[in-house]
Amino acid sequence: MRFRWLAALAVAFFASGLASAQPKVTEPTVEVRLRSVNDLVDKFEYVAGLAGKENVVEQARELIKNLSADGKGIEGIDPKKPIGVYATLEKDVATSPFVIMIPVADEKTFLAALVKYNLAPEKGNDGTHKVAVPVPAVEHVHLRFANGYAYVSQKAKDLDPKLLVQPKVYFAKDDGSVASIIVHIDRIPADLRTFLFGQFELGVNDERKKNADNETAAEKKLKNFIFDTLLSGVKGTSDDGKQLSVKLFADPKTDDITAEVAIAAKSGSATAKNFTALGNKTSLPAGIVASPGAAARVNAKLAVTDGTKKEYAAAIDALLADAVKNAPNDQQDVLKALVNAIGPTLKGGELDAAAALYGPNTKGHYHLLAALAVKEGKGIEKFVKKAVEDYGVFVADFVEFKFDVEKIGDFNLHQIVLKQTDEKLEKIFGVKNSVWLAISDGHVAFSIESSGDAIRKGLKAKAVPVPVVSGDVAIAKLLPLIQPDLKPDELKALLKDAFGDGPITGKDAVAFSITGGDQLTVKFKVKGKAIRAGMGLDRLK
Repeated sequence: MRFRWLAALAVAFFASGLASAQPKVTEPTVEVRLRSVNDLVDKFEYVAGLAGKENVVEQARELIKNLSADGKGIEGIDPKKPIGVYATLEKDVATSPFVIMIPVADEKTFLAALVKYNLAPEKGNDGTHKVAVPVPAVEHVHLRFANGYAYVSQKAKDLDPKLLVQPKVYFAKDDGSVASIIVHIDRIPADLRTFLFGQFELGVNDERKKNADNETAAEKKLKNFIFDTLLSGVKGTSDDGKQLSVKLFADPKTDDITAEVAIAAKSGSATAKNFTALGNKTSLPAGIVASPGAAARVNAKLAVTDGTKKEYAAAIDALLADAVKNAPNDQQDVLKALVNAIGPTLKGGELDAAAALYGPNTKGHYHLLAALAVKEGKGIEKFVKKAVEDYGVFVADFVEFKFDVEKIGDFNLHQIVLKQTDEKLEKIFGVKNSVWLAISDGHVAFSIESSGDAIRKGLKAKAVPVPVVSGDVAIAKLLPLIQPDLKPDELKALLKDAFGDGPITGKDAVAFSITGGDQLTVKFKVKGKAIRAGMGLDRLK
């Protein structure tokens, strides 16, 4: 019995010794991935085709063909495998391991290509090759062949076979991106994160000091709030951040080109909870302008954090007090009334707004619809009516106010008839138009249109789920505004060249969004045909 216990103890110590002797598995701080050469050329062909540069791709394919040999790749490089770069950041960034992964189809051909381009390698005793490079700051690099790749680094010690990242692991998850950069924030050494934040803080504080002598106390208070909030957000991301990723996608099948930046935070952290909260928002203003077919649409719903609301409100209070104090004596009463009306909304520290432009109709005209969440909207309505009562006579030749035209749910609908408009406004919205104003205690909405049908429909809508910020544009519908001098036949030819003979809807979209949830994601997406339309417009100019 005693022998069995001693044997077990010996095995345990031996296994422990083996484990401690193994080199630490490399966990890169920064990871860069590129698709294979073949895939990159295909993607480039798609993008170049949108710009009418197909001949450039043909030249690239011809060059690749000339440099290729059966079974030996392109100068020894395997065109079917992805390319990678990784770095493991240390406190001293300059000495941090940095490795490039080049897929190799044939080692001899690859080395011969280096000689061909005056980069003759010298083989060392450790299995690496030393290559002089025409870069003064680097002078030479080392490379090692392993796992079907040439691993390249400035220092030979970083190419220890036991430390190299395995391609089958590194490229295991293909998310479809053309190129991606991933920064593991939680793998950055604490001392380095502290140093980087310190440098950022110094830069922010330098900006804080600019023009300080010309600012009022109220302006300084708001400025300090903005900079302090920025620093707090960056510090939170530095402390709680888990991963930052930047990805680029180009999909010929869906005709989408997408750029995406995402930040994920450590589970349970304050930053992670903030991201989650941003993913559970609804907005009535967004619902009001949600009718399909918009030429352009934008919405935003965000707020200062609970911990900074008091400081923010104090800064706004100081600015409003300054505005009243510095106003001419004959304007102070009306300015006080305005501050009392809009002050609660400004001090609330919340933005919930949306707007959409619709059209063009058969006559080439548009209409605009927008909405905003407010606090104490009845006070705003009271101010508007009193201002018209006191000062309406001075603008009677230009506009006519018709209050309480209709009651729609919680909203009172008012009409402001435009008696005189300039030529540009008439060209966009038509000759006979009104500004329709709807006010409830919690929201204000308005439209520029003739009948008021759009705002009446919108006021009956319900709140809808929304991202933090989003915007989308239908390029084809905006072209008459972007380039008003285009002749009808020129516009028709441009649209046909870009979108073909079929329906255009959805093929001309450009969209931007910031969304919360498991991570904070910023995304920009554009349809390839929308890019083609833009290139065609440039050629017409």
